[in-house]
Amino acid sequence: MKLRNYYSLVKHYISSRDWWLGFGKHLLASFGAIWLLTEIVSFFSGDAELFLTTKGEWFFAVGFLVACYLSRPKMLIGHQLKDRDITIEIHIANAFEVPGDLVVPINTTFDTDFDGRIPKANSIQGEFTRRYYESAVDHLDLDIDKALAKENYQYEELPKKNRGKKRQYPIGTVIQLKRKERLFYLVANSHINKDGVASTTIENLRESLAELWYYISQKGSKGDIVIPLLGTGKGRLGEKREDIFLEIIRSFIASCSSGAYCDKLVVAIYAPDVTNHKIDLNYLQVLLKYSCKYARFEA
Repeated sequence: MKLRNYYSLVKHYISSRDWWLGFGKHLLASFGAIWLLTEIVSFFSGDAELFLTTKGEWFFAVGFLVACYLSRPKMLIGHQLKDRDITIEIHIANAFEVPGDLVVPINTTFDTDFDGRIPKANSIQGEFTRRYYESAVDHLDLDIDKALAKENYQYEELPKKNRGKKRQYPIGTVIQLKRKERLFYLVANSHINKDGVASTTIENLRESLAELWYYISQKGSKGDIVIPLLGTGKGRLGEKREDIFLEIIRSFIASCSSGAYCDKLVVAIYAPDVTNHKIDLNYLQVLLKYSCKYARFEA
């Protein structure tokens, strides 16, 4: 993570009342532990007692540093799903830098260019195109066409669409591509208009997630799955990111009723999003903990 992103994350953390409450608890606990250790050492050594009692500034400095360490921003939070050998994690990182099979959102026409706008966009699809295809959209289009033909999906022709591709696939259409030894699941979760602007709805998100988990359970590699907060960027969803996170883990847990098709799901949250959109990570941690602890599976 870039240093400025981490610094912004620290500022975001310490602006929270919950952080200060936690820091106060850690500070008191560290002082208590140091005091107890001092008492034990002093009992066995008078010289040690004399030394420790004349170093009061050390006492406070060590306690403060310990409290800072214990209250540091957590980049990784994980819990095991009840009755399943599956872990769900929150990872504060760029999704592309987290190991695992990556979910990449795409539009229902699988457009990849639109006058060069998509490869340059600050989006998961744009970064995927730049990182793994060096912005060569012709190559990406060829791989997408082969994957769609292999799955034999139904589609609708859009003769009035002036630019881009004219075949529109249903929301929730999923294909998998392997590039540079990494597996990607491209899931259609948004529609794109004549100007190349993508948008989606919460209903589209739910439908695409259900189809995504079903596809992976039937045709996936059983590798770890990495998923960003779908629809929160170029998808233009109006819901809060905490709500999107809850939709993702709820739908994933529900899909695990029939069995375990991966060992780990990682929800990757981009660090600047945490600070720019004031994502409450403590709230997400609580949501994750109790969603895993009280998960219910259909028979």
